[in-house]
Parts: sequence; structure tokens; C-alpha cells
Amino acid sequence: MSRQCDCCGKKPMYGNTVSKTYNHIRRTWRPNIIKVKTVLEGRTLTLNVCTRCLKSGFIQKKVNVVPANAGAKKDAE
Repeated sequence: MSRQCDCCGKKPMYGNTVSKTYNHIRRTWRPNIIKVKTVLEGRTLTLNVCTRCLKSGFIQKKVNVVPANAGAKKDAE
């Protein structure tokens, strides 16, 4: 899975962790990316979206419509 948001383009950042003794260690900050099924322009797409875009409402998750009686058990008579 790619580490880039399809909505805002957020991708990993690189830098240093600096210890108390001022030692520098290279590290990576990765965005929180989730695969989400969504409907755009009448088509169902799977997008890699960061949680910030999902929470702010830029992308709406696809809602599966389930019939009301689909999970009901039949009574044995």
C-alpha cells in the first residue's frame, strides 16, 4: 500500500530524533492511511485516505445497504 493520501497528498516526513545527549538518529513519521471504499461521481472506488481527511468529511465512506430482515432468525414452528 502506498503511504500517500489520495485526497490531500500527505506523505511520510523524515527527520531526526534528538536525544538528551544531542545524538541524532534518523527516523520517519508516517501518516495514518486507511483504505476506504467511497462513491465518487457514481463509481465505487477504493482510496488510500488519511484519517484527518476522513474525519473532516472530505471523503464519505460507502454505506452498504442491508435489508431489515437479513439477520433475523426464522422461528421454528
